[in-house]
Amino acid sequence: MDVGNLLLARAARQHGLLLRTDVSELGVTPGQWQRRVNRGDWVRVSVGVWRHALVRESWQLCARAGVMYLGRDAGLFGETAAAWWELDVPAPSQVEFVGPRNRRRLENDLIVHTTDHWDARDLLRHDGVRLTSVTRTAIDLAGTDATARLIAAVIDGGVRRRLTSLPTLRRRIDDLAGPGRHGITRLRALLLDAGGESYLERKFLALIRRSRLSRPLCQVVHRDGNDGRIKRVDFEFPGTRIVVEVSGRLGVSDRDRQKDARRRNSLQQSGLLVLEFTTADVLDDAPYVVATVREALASRSQSCDVLQSGHRLEPPT
Repeated sequence: MDVGNLLLARAARQHGLLLRTDVSELGVTPGQWQRRVNRGDWVRVSVGVWRHALVRESWQLCARAGVMYLGRDAGLFGETAAAWWELDVPAPSQVEFVGPRNRRRLENDLIVHTTDHWDARDLLRHDGVRLTSVTRTAIDLAGTDATARLIAAVIDGGVRRRLTSLPTLRRRIDDLAGPGRHGITRLRALLLDAGGESYLERKFLALIRRSRLSRPLCQVVHRDGNDGRIKRVDFEFPGTRIVVEVSGRLGVSDRDRQKDARRRNSLQQSGLLVLEFTTADVLDDAPYVVATVREALASRSQSCDVLQSGHRLEPPT
């Protein structure tokens, strides 16, 4: 196989990318390589890494190139990591990396953050690329100028996809909190209303917290005793059998409405009280939401007190 085909074959296994060490290993002399670069066959992506001219450049390609060059003890950082995890965040305007503080000096055309707080738990592999875990990504973003909305999207998206959890986030925050760690206070505040799976659910949790009501459990699973189907509810208040569903769906079909009604009926037949609130309720009529939840909690609490005292509730005459 000639030199050109050897280079193409190696690049094909690496998403169209070549390291300078690849070129040397394939027996290509510096002169041969430089002629190919000058001819435009290979284009520099970042320090020490080239792409074939037919491979389109993108932030994902630059991310792969940077990680290839930096080696095993570095990964994607911050917004770049969040986007690579395919969370609900925009594509990064610049590709960023992170590594331990004691690593060798790097060329300055890569944006590389370094840290003393390095742990094997913080660096995972996804789609062939090393990057910070969702837990560490959220913590790192809190120490940057990232918006609260973006950090909340990372937390909520990570929880929704089971890539992190609130207990995991809290434990890792406690591990890393200390002098020199910025953003911990802001992150703790964001976690107060985290745990839902959407912006609307986060807003509902904020309403409950500000109203000094007990915090509900999030994303609680119930199994139907008849058909064994699993039903996940948005929120459930512990010990009350009150569940809350918040819905922001628009333009749902008759079939979807039928499924929702049957699901609600099934939950209610199992003894649960189901409260439902729309986007307009949560965002524009907070007093109604809070009053409805408070009344339901008080009613269930009163019922439990009567039953525990040995008295039966009689219907009004």
